[in-house]
Amino acid sequence: MVMKKTLYILMGAALVLASCEKVQEVKSLEIERTSGIHQAEAWSEFIQGTGTVNTIGDEAYYQNLRDWKKAAFDADGITTRSISYIFFADYGSMAFRFADIPDSVDVINLWGGCPKKGSLDYQEMKACQEIKGMKVVGCRITRILENARWGMEAQIPSFMKAYEAYKYDNMGKILQGKMTAQELESAALDAGNAALRADVQAHPGKGANSRDAEGGPEWPEWCVYASQVLLDEIEQYGLDGYDLDYEPEGDPLSGTAFNTMVAYLSQFIGPKSGNEGTLLIIDRNSSAGDKDLAKLCNFWIYQKYGSTGGASPASQGDFGSNLDRENGWVPAQIIVTENVGDTYSEGCHNLEQMANFQPSTCGQQYGHKGGFASFHGQRDWRLEAEGAEKGKKMRYQHHIMGIRAQSQVEYYK
Repeated sequence: MVMKKTLYILMGAALVLASCEKVQEVKSLEIERTSGIHQAEAWSEFIQGTGTVNTIGDEAYYQNLRDWKKAAFDADGITTRSISYIFFADYGSMAFRFADIPDSVDVINLWGGCPKKGSLDYQEMKACQEIKGMKVVGCRITRILENARWGMEAQIPSFMKAYEAYKYDNMGKILQGKMTAQELESAALDAGNAALRADVQAHPGKGANSRDAEGGPEWPEWCVYASQVLLDEIEQYGLDGYDLDYEPEGDPLSGTAFNTMVAYLSQFIGPKSGNEGTLLIIDRNSSAGDKDLAKLCNFWIYQKYGSTGGASPASQGDFGSNLDRENGWVPAQIIVTENVGDTYSEGCHNLEQMANFQPSTCGQQYGHKGGFASFHGQRDWRLEAEGAEKGKKMRYQHHIMGIRAQSQVEYYK
């Protein structure tokens, strides 16, 4: 059976002088979900993998697997059990492949970007969705000025106006030998980013409560254009949602402005969107933040890892005691994460401990933890002979052991 989800996509608009106009005109766009309609045999080359992780199951096996994955979320988009989540990258080789990701993984984060359509990576990614029932989400560090490209990519009016004006006013300097073409481009990008910074700071929006604004929200223009890039990516690659890596580090897309963008995206993906099964996720190196975002999102990914020594163990302090879904983050939304790739060493530090841990709030609705995750989890693919710790004989051993441990933990009564 074909499932259809509707996203609402901004119609094209001309560049305007003023920012923060009220943007209302949208059109609907349908994305087809086809999970389960293909025969597993047709995907055999895309689910076999190169290692020892996956085996080809029969139709009943894959149907049961999809049903188990689907049952992991309730009507509010919150987990009914603790899940496993993997930040996946380094694909493009025959070593790290989507087909080798353990079948029981629930969510794949495309940390390495969306694979090229038609490529082996893309076909394997779709098989993970279609046959194994995994959810696949895009990911982007939410620094709107990073690499001076988001404004250009999204054609944000405030950015484009300043960028184009600078190039027009200074084009003659190339003919005069006062500036190279590369210097002109770099300076124009700087001008665009300066204007965009001023735009976001002057028009941060109304934060997480934008959706509830009386008379309808006034979405800042930068927010609509910037968000459109993410929504286009979801549509183009048939993704199940987006993970916003919230690391502002001085970028204007922080605080109220970031919350406004989350609220805007929550109309199209996540538990408040009406698009069942889609995910809206925030990840950051701190425990759950602004409580007003909780009801708009499915998860808060808690980056527990350190820069050299690995993660500190998961503990009760990582999980709030407020079990009111409407007034704060509940334990079932918090996913604790270990850094497998950047700080890899024997035992992957505390990955398995995080999987095994359950907060003492369990036993009440939403009391179990959201799950555990591995950052650069694909590097757990290595065996001893390929650079892993001594004695490691199974691919994705730490993640698999984590899944097993998590599934055997009894929630507190």
